[in-house]
Amino acid sequence: MVKDPNNPCLFCNSEISGFAHENELAYACYDTYPVSNLHCLIIPKRHFRDYFDLTNDELVACNDLIKKIKIFIMYLKMSINL
Repeated sequence: MVKDPNNPCLFCNSEISGFAHENELAYACYDTYPVSNLHCLIIPKRHFRDYFDLTNDELVACNDLIKKIKIFIMYLKMSINL
């Protein structure tokens, strides 16, 4: 029997994955293997097959987190540059 690498789900425990921000339908966490400084993943809380299975509410929730993370990163960059 082949073991499913996604069971248990890697993203179900936001505390382990470096929680950054959260809303009712999604959360943002810092990537374990970041491409750049402060690289975050936006993860819907509901399991689904692919991006196109997201509901409109889930899409809005993910987009809201993207905007919050951007504001936070811009704030950090400005603080460092001062």
